[in-house]
Amino acid sequence: MDTNGSILTPDYLDELVEAGMTDIGIDLKSLELNTFSHITGVNNREIARKYLETAWNAVKHIVDHYPEKVFIGIGIPYNKDLISLEEIQKMGEKIRKIDENVQVCVLDYRPAFRRPYIQRPEYEEMVNVWRILSGTGLKTVICQTVKGHIGPEL
Repeated sequence: MDTNGSILTPDYLDELVEAGMTDIGIDLKSLELNTFSHITGVNNREIARKYLETAWNAVKHIVDHYPEKVFIGIGIPYNKDLISLEEIQKMGEKIRKIDENVQVCVLDYRPAFRRPYIQRPEYEEMVNVWRILSGTGLKTVICQTVKGHIGPEL
């Protein structure tokens, strides 16, 4: 299952696992509310906060309750026009505190329909993102690029 995680409450996750879910990819768009709203276009702060917190809590719930039963991969869309490298680092630090072994895949993000003026990140930018996230102590970081993927080893 691949999802933005915005509706993955603990009860819903438990139901999905009970129904047979064994793999899940959750996209964590950001750590900060303003960045989340900017990336997603969800301008209602209360709703945006709920979606953001629900996604992060879903990652923690899966790691805490189903470490041997469910494979979890975290996706992070990256583009310098949408999120800062400082926030990427803070996200890496928070993910490491949840589980340093969780797989993190960073997407060289370029919106396909909205914001067509935003350019896809360059290969060198993605190498830098990989270094930042790997530097937080995460064990498996992969960055998608136009030249192929970077990682888990450089």
